[in-house]
Amino acid sequence: MSTLDEYKKQWGQSFCESTPYDQLAFQKVIKKRVNQHTRSSMQYFWASFAFQILIYALCGHLVIRYWFVMPILLLSLTGIILYIPFTVMLLKKFKRFAVVTIVSNETSSIYEYLLEKQRLLENFFRFKKQYEFFLIPLISAIGVFLVFAIYVPGGVQAFPFGAVITYLITLLSCYLAIRAENYKSFVGPLAQIKDILSEYETGASPQE
Repeated sequence: MSTLDEYKKQWGQSFCESTPYDQLAFQKVIKKRVNQHTRSSMQYFWASFAFQILIYALCGHLVIRYWFVMPILLLSLTGIILYIPFTVMLLKKFKRFAVVTIVSNETSSIYEYLLEKQRLLENFFRFKKQYEFFLIPLISAIGVFLVFAIYVPGGVQAFPFGAVITYLITLLSCYLAIRAENYKSFVGPLAQIKDILSEYETGASPQE
């Protein structure tokens, strides 16, 4: 009977003949390594979901408090509407990402498991970049206008230069934060999964 080390050296071969224990042990080796690199992506999901709940709560509070102030009301509702598609896609994509498992049969392989993890992560990352490209400038403008309207006498109209500076600083801060977030939660994990797939295809022995 082949040992676990031999299984790790024979990436492209079938494991159907191995005992359930050996097959399960090998799958755990692969899943452990993949999960090490995708854990940060799951952490992004929870952090992003919590942030969006906060956005909904803040905008909802403004809708209730400033119901008769039309500019604040409309912008608060707009902020909620802008985030709804992102929240829906976030829940949909990461639910599928979280439930992907290795199935031990002839049509489902460990290699396919890795490919599915990569595909789901790449799809959401692509959507995230495209959506944030127009979401961040809009939501930043709404945020600056609301802050000036509520806390600054005269609002944006009284201090247009200050509003512009605040808006530019907000955009720069968002850009830097999102760039770091993308590398930690998407670029890094995707690169690691690609390395594992490359080792799988070339038959190299993985390192834990």
